[in-house]
Amino acid sequence: MNIKVGSILKIKNYEAHVIGSITYKNTEDGNKTWTEYRLLAGKVELWLSVDDVYKEYSLSRADNSIRGKIGPKWHEVDKGHQVVKRCSGDVDVEPGDSADFVEFEDATEEKTLSVEIWDDGTEYSRGEYLDLDEISVIGFEKVKTKKDDFDVFFIRLFMVIMVLGFLASFEDCLPTIPKRISKYLSKSDNYSYVTSITGNADQKADVYQYTGISYSTGPTTDDVAKDIINGIEGQTQSVTQEDDMADATIAIVTDKEYCLIYHPEDDASLVYVQISNRKYNYASDNSPYKSSSSTTRWYRSHYYSSSYSSDSSTYKSTPSAYSSYSGDTIHDIGNGYYDSYSSSVRQSSINSRKSSSGGGK
Repeated sequence: MNIKVGSILKIKNYEAHVIGSITYKNTEDGNKTWTEYRLLAGKVELWLSVDDVYKEYSLSRADNSIRGKIGPKWHEVDKGHQVVKRCSGDVDVEPGDSADFVEFEDATEEKTLSVEIWDDGTEYSRGEYLDLDEISVIGFEKVKTKKDDFDVFFIRLFMVIMVLGFLASFEDCLPTIPKRISKYLSKSDNYSYVTSITGNADQKADVYQYTGISYSTGPTTDDVAKDIINGIEGQTQSVTQEDDMADATIAIVTDKEYCLIYHPEDDASLVYVQISNRKYNYASDNSPYKSSSSTTRWYRSHYYSSSYSSDSSTYKSTPSAYSSYSGDTIHDIGNGYYDSYSSSVRQSSINSRKSSSGGGK
């Protein structure tokens, strides 16, 4: 089937418009690929899954009401780790995004349930299998997406800027696209994945080990902090080192993420990095993986002092593990050196972009 964004499909007895598509690979099944199409049938959002390898086709709809209610009538038929290979149209992912998934079907082998565990939460959906002859392309109509509006706006804006001759000065006013530590860690050769810790509110933290080059007897937390800060081009909210001591635990806070850099209790020659969305920290007070009691205490006091107040406004509908916190607090969040270092890296990155764009003097 030649389905693409803009296609109008007939599925059983109703029509649906394809407004987006995502092609995944399953890293736990030989990188097998399949495509999911985001559909609008009237005002109803549906997802059509097309797996030409296993000749499986299904239609599903988001249904978070099944959370915690997958009973014995459902049996597991597939699971793995899906990574976005490519996408188009109106979808909220980009290549490289990933999630763990589990698929279930009922005793009739006609109905389906699926669970996808993303970094920012868990999604549930309910659906049914289709026969290939129940899906047909009956037309095409270009989909206007938010990206189209965005592109048109900036094309017009760019033309105005060129006419006025203000490109160089305008560039300083453009917003910087936030860099995610989690993506840097997963793609950098300097880190290897160790494990994940499950928390409350369907959140999880990933743990990596630093495996890059160090110029001392072993890697230090300072080596790793600088590598991460450079990797995200200095886009930090605050960076704090415990007691302002070399090779001590370091916390990096960005607008969306919380990163802890520390030595595991059982091997001081290693450096671990725990990364999560801030919602994980807000909802859970789990100890970092293989951390000492002193590292755990400092981590909790730092999160509470640096981020809890603002996160309580962002995640106010989610119960917090820190609502009755009575431990130590830290008053010197952002301890000077690393905040200055981040600022220097950030400015260097901006200057580099300006120079390469031809907009400089």
